[in-house]
Amino acid sequence: MEISSRYGRCLTSMALTALLSAACSTDGDPSDAGGASGGTTATGGAAGTGGATVGSGGSGPGSGGASASGGSSSTGGSASGGAATGGSASGGAASGGSASGGSPGDCAPWTTADPGEPGPFEVVTEENVGPLAGVGEDDQPTDFMVFRPAELGQDGHCHPIVTWGNGTGSTPDLYGTLLEHLASHGFIVIGSNSPNVAQGNPPPMVVGVEWLIEQNADAASPYFGHVDTENVGATGHSQGGLATSNAGRDPLVKSIAPLCGSSGPGDDLSGPAFFFCGGGDEIATCENIHNAFASVTNQPAMFANLLAADHANWITFVGTTPSPAETAVTAWMRVHLMGDTALRNWFYGASCLLCTDAEWEIEQSMMDE
Repeated sequence: MEISSRYGRCLTSMALTALLSAACSTDGDPSDAGGASGGTTATGGAAGTGGATVGSGGSGPGSGGASASGGSSSTGGSASGGAATGGSASGGAASGGSASGGSPGDCAPWTTADPGEPGPFEVVTEENVGPLAGVGEDDQPTDFMVFRPAELGQDGHCHPIVTWGNGTGSTPDLYGTLLEHLASHGFIVIGSNSPNVAQGNPPPMVVGVEWLIEQNADAASPYFGHVDTENVGATGHSQGGLATSNAGRDPLVKSIAPLCGSSGPGDDLSGPAFFFCGGGDEIATCENIHNAFASVTNQPAMFANLLAADHANWITFVGTTPSPAETAVTAWMRVHLMGDTALRNWFYGASCLLCTDAEWEIEQSMMDE
């Protein structure tokens, strides 16, 4: 495996212009996103030579384009402070799921961690891996990109899976800060290189999960015995939010966090859901996201409106510090996939940290405790 240092993301005015042009040309018609309420587009791809890159501390961004909605770009999202920058309380964590042929007791439990800070794992990024799935260039299926801890199984941990969905026209490297941040906390993040992740038969988000589960059972794979196959989450942006909602209907997926895009999953979800929107988003409006949230009646669900955010200014394109939205997603995945009960008060209960933060407008369903 070829490994090189990752120094940062290069932003180009050409990529930003193309992204804004595509995002603003939707005319509110979600058809190009397979039913999502608009999407963003980037010119930068994730394609590499099949090697891997290592990020320092798991938080360094990779190459790719820039994104914004309405002509704005931000390094930390437009909303500052709030509960998303706070640390975590002390407390234990539940034990992880099973590895290949094992039981939950075979995996070391996770201790709590501050979701706003990089986790303890050095991160490897693997490009052009996995099966071919979905719809890529020339309508051909495409491969995947993985962000993961460099040393799998460290301290006896089994690593939960997070499957990622890109916005329209984008690839995973555009969201490198968030995805590497999740990997630094111990998640294995897999994202299709498809620019239309809600399309394909089947769409790629669950295919990526199935591939990692297969790798976990393959003695020749670096993933062998190190994947927490019982704890799988899905998250994605714009069209990727729609694909995330669809993936949440699969019994493999334990929890979802669709970001600025969703469909109404109704009673088909397999686990809790975090529906995020930006109060200034004119592409995937909070009204539409709220409708998706309101359709869930069988699982705990949260509607989370970051009031000062729009469709993309909450995404961190430069630097390594996650925005409040990205921090909240990390906390959500830690709670629901790692059993980090110390972070549960971010979301659950009438006085949850996000509930009492003036930067957010929150609505809960079945989240009293």
